[in-house]
Amino acid sequence: MKLSVVVPAYNESASVLEAREAIVSVLQEQLPYMDYEIIFVDDGSSDDTFEYLSSLCAAYSNVRAIKFVANCGSHMAIRAGLEHATGDIACFIACDLQDPPELIPQMNELLAPPVQIVWAVRSSRKDSMISRLFSRFFYILARMMVSKNIPPSGASMFLLGNAALKAVQYYKERNLTLEGLFATMGFKHGYITYERRARQQGHSKWTLSKRLKLFADFFVGYSYVPIRFMSYLGIIAATLGFIYALLVVGNKIFFYTPIEGYASLMAVVLLIGGIQMVMTGIIGEYIWRTLDEARSRPRYLIDTILEGNQHPESSADREMVSSLTGEASFGE
Repeated sequence: MKLSVVVPAYNESASVLEAREAIVSVLQEQLPYMDYEIIFVDDGSSDDTFEYLSSLCAAYSNVRAIKFVANCGSHMAIRAGLEHATGDIACFIACDLQDPPELIPQMNELLAPPVQIVWAVRSSRKDSMISRLFSRFFYILARMMVSKNIPPSGASMFLLGNAALKAVQYYKERNLTLEGLFATMGFKHGYITYERRARQQGHSKWTLSKRLKLFADFFVGYSYVPIRFMSYLGIIAATLGFIYALLVVGNKIFFYTPIEGYASLMAVVLLIGGIQMVMTGIIGEYIWRTLDEARSRPRYLIDTILEGNQHPESSADREMVSSLTGEASFGE
């Protein structure tokens, strides 16, 4: 049995060495019988992260590194690592070690048929009050609209069995989220809980724009509810508008009530206009994702792949990998 540990890294030069040491220490101590590899995916870092990864690959045969041409996001980096994994099972862990490597043996204990996906569920978050409120609201909606497999507090770490790891290869969408993917794949799930650590080095790369993109990808990519809600909202708005028109006309005919002027008209126009803009935005999200998939552009571009104790792969090797996996590679 071989385990692949995928570690996405974006401007994490201060953390990659520590991450490798922490992971190896846990695996050698608690899973000494298991072969393993560690796959670092440099998500287009602008610092010297890849130089540190290169030194790790040169020093250790079980460390591999993949470098993206540009930043594609942690979810895409993890997917690339899973798609290049050679292990029978695989997990991924944040390079900043907020998710402790000690969870891997615990998760492995639950990974027995028919369980194919084990979630490490956060029991608490050391984030700001606004972040915690946003997260709580997000996961309430996710459980309502996507799947009850998603825990109320979310998860940042997963362990995939062999069947689930192979199944990941079939999902080629550009705009998907890992939690949504794993929750809807259909495999049986297992869960452990843990308290997420505070970041020890660097700063979070989780910006507001990335949060909003995740929000849109999650619900548009895994649920028909937004567009169904839009239809229902349109029906309700039209019904209320029709009833209001009848009341206005009826009051004028039977009770000689003067029709209200500018204020009421503007209120109705702004309400209906706002609803229409929301509807247009939701439709746009679905259309954009359809266009994005129809263009069949590569999901990520690989600059370099390093194997343990080896030099970077040749251009011919990278071209062969590209033809097999569907991503594009560029020379150094």
